[in-house]
Amino acid sequence: MELGLLKEKIKKHRIVFLAAFFGIYMFEYMVTLTFIDQGNIDISTPAWQLTLHYADYLLVVAGFGSFALLRRIIKEERARIRLLVIPNLVYAVSVVGLYFLKSPAGYSAMAMLASFSLGTLGGMVYFCVSMALAQTPYMGRVMAAGACGAVLLQYLLQEYLDIMFGIPLMLALGFSATLWLAVNKPWAWLGEDCLPYQKESRESKRDLRKELCILSLTVVVLSVIGTFYDTQMTRLNVESGYREFNYYAWPRLFVMGGYLLVGLVGDLEKQKYVPVATLCVAMFGVFNPILFGAYEDYTFNMCLYYVCLGANVAYFNLMFWNIAPRTGRPELWAGMGRMVSGVADSILAATPLADLSINLIIGIDILMFVVLVLSLAAGGYLLIGPAREKREEPAPREELSPQQRLKLFAESNTLTPRETEVLEKLLTTEDGIQEIADSLFISRRMVQRYVSSIYDKTKTKTRLGLFQSYINFTGR
Repeated sequence: MELGLLKEKIKKHRIVFLAAFFGIYMFEYMVTLTFIDQGNIDISTPAWQLTLHYADYLLVVAGFGSFALLRRIIKEERARIRLLVIPNLVYAVSVVGLYFLKSPAGYSAMAMLASFSLGTLGGMVYFCVSMALAQTPYMGRVMAAGACGAVLLQYLLQEYLDIMFGIPLMLALGFSATLWLAVNKPWAWLGEDCLPYQKESRESKRDLRKELCILSLTVVVLSVIGTFYDTQMTRLNVESGYREFNYYAWPRLFVMGGYLLVGLVGDLEKQKYVPVATLCVAMFGVFNPILFGAYEDYTFNMCLYYVCLGANVAYFNLMFWNIAPRTGRPELWAGMGRMVSGVADSILAATPLADLSINLIIGIDILMFVVLVLSLAAGGYLLIGPAREKREEPAPREELSPQQRLKLFAESNTLTPRETEVLEKLLTTEDGIQEIADSLFISRRMVQRYVSSIYDKTKTKTRLGLFQSYINFTGR
């Protein structure tokens, strides 16, 4: 009993760490980009301020991709662990450089380096959160708690102190969190490859590609719906020097409403209500262009926009975090929502979309909303009743094959696909740890970690106890 309570306590501590870890990164992300924008007011022209604003978003995207690429190139475990820490050092140097370099060229160079290293850190954070929370009922709450904490902290610093006070704070917190992660290595896959999928059929690969394409399309559509308001507000902020118009003012707190809505819904029944909740919020986002021309409704419109923004970001975070562990490159797909959104926002900002007539913009938004509905329907994301449950129902349980029985046992204990493969070796062979490691092409230490996790989730202590638990499993 005491051992079980200790394990549960450790699990809760890790969940709290992940929420804080994601919150620290979101705080870094928001404070850094805000600091770059506001610090550039007295250095560059308004035209270059806008250019650098969107260039930074693209560099964040490049940073996300660089983490995935470096993790693929680097195979040695110690080097991968160093990959968790080194971007923090580069990020710290670049942010400190923003304080001292006041020439347009020097400041822009440091801003771009800070944005790129911020993206690399983001790739690491998103990968870690996605893999650690795969197939658990905590992902939505972890994401919502971390994001809301970051938004609130940023607002309090900006409103009552100075945004500059957030810089040393975020450097200390971010470096401490990643250093703890690198030293303690609480998850086996931090320095090693995740277990590959076995016996993937051509049909399952095709379905996965379809799902990834649909999710990417929905992110682009959501970006189009919000781009008019975002682009116009960015221009007004730059032109007024963040005084008459300031999208970092108190209405920004309403972004927490979007995070909380989708985050809490995301922990219900394997996230099947997330697309529907996002669709409902997107419907209200269509009204942003209508209200934008009425400046007496400026504050209300801003609050509405931020609720929609929070819901959109929460949507693509959760959906890609959930699907990433099922792919062959989870370090890439975990951050794909942020990458697609960043590229789409930057490209759309360069188009004359925001300069079109209000009627044409509303028509485009309505069209995008229809495309969003059709995309989600094509992916089966709008089937939330008995029809969806019937579509996902396996073969009749009274005629379960050994493979189906193993799959149901794994699902009932929330085992990840990688843990399921180790489970199959434990149940169907007499292989020892080293033999299992050799057959799966992973290290002995990694197999031991998977076995420990399997015992923890199935509430067993030995291989014999695991086998007995499997034998007694009815599959019902």
